[in-house]
Amino acid sequence: MEIYTDALTIFFFVYCLLYNAFLFFYVVVKHRQRRPTVETSPPAPPLSDSDDWPILTLMIPALNEGKVLYKTVESLFEQYYPGTLEVLIIDDGSDDDTPAVTAAIQREFSDVYVYRRERPEARQGKGAALNAGLKFLFEKFPHRPKADWVIGVFDADGRVEELDFFEQVGIAFRDPSVNALQCGVRIRNRHKLLPLMQDVEFVAFSWIVQWVRDKTSGAVALGGNGQFIRADCLELLQPQGPWMAPALTEDLEISVRIHQLPGRIRFLDRHVSQEGVESWRALLKQRHRWAWGTLQVFSMYVASGALWRSPMPLFKKLDLHYYLTFWVVPFLVLGSWLLALLSLVGYVRVSNHFEGWLLWANSFSFWPTMALALVKTGASRLSIPKLVVLGTLYSYHWLPLLVWAWIDMLRRKKPHWLKTQRIYS
Repeated sequence: MEIYTDALTIFFFVYCLLYNAFLFFYVVVKHRQRRPTVETSPPAPPLSDSDDWPILTLMIPALNEGKVLYKTVESLFEQYYPGTLEVLIIDDGSDDDTPAVTAAIQREFSDVYVYRRERPEARQGKGAALNAGLKFLFEKFPHRPKADWVIGVFDADGRVEELDFFEQVGIAFRDPSVNALQCGVRIRNRHKLLPLMQDVEFVAFSWIVQWVRDKTSGAVALGGNGQFIRADCLELLQPQGPWMAPALTEDLEISVRIHQLPGRIRFLDRHVSQEGVESWRALLKQRHRWAWGTLQVFSMYVASGALWRSPMPLFKKLDLHYYLTFWVVPFLVLGSWLLALLSLVGYVRVSNHFEGWLLWANSFSFWPTMALALVKTGASRLSIPKLVVLGTLYSYHWLPLLVWAWIDMLRRKKPHWLKTQRIYS
């Protein structure tokens, strides 16, 4: 039996070519930005009064987060912001020392509110906690102008380390067309190998791509940590949540709905740091949830055709399809491996009209992106080749997880939110 794999090769080539176009664009534009230019656009007029800045309310859903919560809130208030900056801690039915920690935080910082949820409403996932927190805010401040009010979402271990972080957020929302904003994510404990691989993953396959999307298609996706959404935009989505409670990746799901509204999601070239998991067991649990959640979004918007029928611009629509169909690619990879194995034992004969170098180029085409990410993380040049190889091996953990997630979806298994346990305070 002879099987031709030319179509598979063409698919992988086009897919990898498009991805590396992101890298090329990033390198060229970043290089040009370093050059002094003769003509520059006039700077935006400065905001003179604190009332001219949008109100920033940062929501932190917290379930048994007593270990990390205080330092997170402390890091938020250490940064400069000329306007109003406040924090809402949503205690989602904690049974550790989180209530005592939140009480200590309120004694220390005046602009902190605490909303405690009790069972059975509590512990229904991050989306449900965020919806409850937003309802609390809208009821507490019914007369606030929602167009000038921005709601941020931080994980309990999400910390800000750049002094102008919130100032840059406020400047971005001066543009009335901006509905939402996402910043980059870095891993704090990247001195260890497994967290370092996660850091490279965030930089190579999220930060760089998000930055390019911001400059081109506009198809920026929100993440679970360091996202900001205008309150009037959330009000438009209110009948559905606005965060879809059953969704395991509520951030990605709400991104697709925001993209269907007039306006845009921007990417901020700043970062929030978070703790990376340090065991393979914890990593696989976390990534299984991410894979399952992304497949939920794929099923709701791509497989159903809802995304294609949406009113958003064609370029953005195509880019979102490209991003969301990434989660189908591992099955093609596994299929090609299976064919190679069957060919090796003589069960089938695999034929391909393309040169061997093209097949190898497909396999290793993302190495430059990974190397650039390692440079951005501060890795030494001598260690980069070794870390690129390790990062390649690390990335294959997605293959079994996606198969596992697909099986869970096909079995119609009820999604269950599994909380990531903290290691450091």
